[in-house]
Amino acid sequence: MRAVPNILILGCKYIFKRTSNVSLIITFLTIVFVLSLTVNNDAPGIPGGIEVFEQDFYKEISECTTALASGFATPDGRPLLWKTRDVNNPNQEYHYVNDGRIPFIGLTYCNDTTFQYYAGVNALGFAIENSNSYNLGRAAASNGWGWGDDDGEIQALALATCRTVDDFQVLLDSLDNAEGRTLNSNYGTFDAFGGAAIFETEGFQYFRHDAVDTPDGFLVRSNYSYSGNGIDNRANYWGPNRHDRAFKLFKDAVDGNFLTHEYIIQWVVRNLHAADMNGYDVPFRGYYQNHPFGLIPIGETVCRGTTASIFVAQGVREGEHPDNCIIWALSGNPFGAIATPLWVRAGSVPVEHDGQNAGRICNAAIFVKNWVIENASVNTFKLCNDNNTGYWDWMFPYERSIFQRVEAFRNSPQFSMDRVEAFQNLMARQVADSLDSWRPTHSKHEISEPIFWDNKLSLYWEPAENDELGRDVLPRGYNVYRSENPFRDGDSGELLAFVETTQFRDESPLGGGAYYRIEVVY
Repeated sequence: MRAVPNILILGCKYIFKRTSNVSLIITFLTIVFVLSLTVNNDAPGIPGGIEVFEQDFYKEISECTTALASGFATPDGRPLLWKTRDVNNPNQEYHYVNDGRIPFIGLTYCNDTTFQYYAGVNALGFAIENSNSYNLGRAAASNGWGWGDDDGEIQALALATCRTVDDFQVLLDSLDNAEGRTLNSNYGTFDAFGGAAIFETEGFQYFRHDAVDTPDGFLVRSNYSYSGNGIDNRANYWGPNRHDRAFKLFKDAVDGNFLTHEYIIQWVVRNLHAADMNGYDVPFRGYYQNHPFGLIPIGETVCRGTTASIFVAQGVREGEHPDNCIIWALSGNPFGAIATPLWVRAGSVPVEHDGQNAGRICNAAIFVKNWVIENASVNTFKLCNDNNTGYWDWMFPYERSIFQRVEAFRNSPQFSMDRVEAFQNLMARQVADSLDSWRPTHSKHEISEPIFWDNKLSLYWEPAENDELGRDVLPRGYNVYRSENPFRDGDSGELLAFVETTQFRDESPLGGGAYYRIEVVY
């Protein structure tokens, strides 16, 4: 495991003059908080103060972003089904279900026992997910499942009974002819026989859209339906920015022949493109509207603060055995969660995705999400920075290694469906262990006095005792940085030394003064 620095900044500005053999020292100390930014109502330079963040927060209602690609749109001919699940409950799990009907793996809430699932794949290669739709007609007031939303029950029933996309259409017909549906939804589906369609459903009718009938072989939905009202004047809570951004990313990938599960997970799921942005990099070295430097509001982005889990299903080619269908599961917010594979054929789900109180992966992802989000915005310098010590600096390459290991396993001469349970359990356990071992940057409020002697400068600081996630851990040492200018966000300056103690002596301080920064290294 590589060492990951934790950031503690001492903004030590010194100015000195020489008078004969005596140094006259004037010292000014500033503690810089790069890891927690508090904005007051009267914050200078930020019109409206904290209100700009409150407005973004209220935009984060429960919604989802989804897409379906037929095998014609992917390089390997396998269909792909994606759901970013945006809900208020962050505790998410994957369950293996075998009640005597078709076995399946489904995504649901932690410790849920009500037989409601919100995405999944069954043993016959049928996959389903949904997003709420807010521009369709009347929904039923109640049905056989009661008064509440019925999307979880419908998907659970479909996973337990459907072999094909056409079977799901028959299920919808039966609900039309009975008591209807209580929640308007866009249901994305594919099967092992080339079927791939989205059903836009209201209370007593639905509209089917087949992916193969589109020019590029894919369909994208946020929280409105193409067959609904108001398409030319989309409301913000329908997620127009999420839809348009996801559509562009899918279109680019289809045109370039690189629409894969890996691309969806790393570049679509975690996309931070806000409305009216002219592109962005991570870290974001700029100001978005009235937000502080490096922060992007995430109320309307694909990757959001309310994103609770990710489901990406990779189907099979026509004629290929349904056992080869894979769920790429991200339990928890994708700022922190790492994808691991699940096979229905395994007959189980790793405990890291289905624990007593959410799995270890979900719990770790929640910690990371809470660390990177500040006032309904993401601090992009906590994701990536010039020192490659951000969370995504570590996570993206690690997750790519998971994709590579799974591909190597599937293509190995020793591959057998009888081995997938042990393999998926190993992947999940290693990911959970790695998440537990990773250390975020560390913020600490302290004041230390630099001491000058013979035109040399000594710095002293208190030792770090725990990381920002509250875990007791002893540091390996400290990196000492120096800069002529104040440290801003992820800027590092010049690395002077790595020390194992809590003091450092600068033998050649800058004549015009400097700022010093201390990073804790674990």
